[in-house]
Amino acid sequence: MHIDWSALGQVAIASLAFGVGIAVLFAVGINAMSRRAVAVEAKKNPPPVDTAVAGLCFLACLAAVCYGLYLIIPQFH
Repeated sequence: MHIDWSALGQVAIASLAFGVGIAVLFAVGINAMSRRAVAVEAKKNPPPVDTAVAGLCFLACLAAVCYGLYLIIPQFH
């Protein structure tokens, strides 16, 4: 039995990078949405940047999940 350690290492590093990246991206989106909610509660105009950042972060997370499903499900190919 031969194990291609280089390919296994590449897969492990890519999985770790994307796993941590998605978690950080989601956390940034939650933080931006929280700042927006605090501004709304304080009866201030919420900054449009926070809304845009939250939306883009959640959209990127959704795109990553859909891409992962595309890679896993063979009927989509």
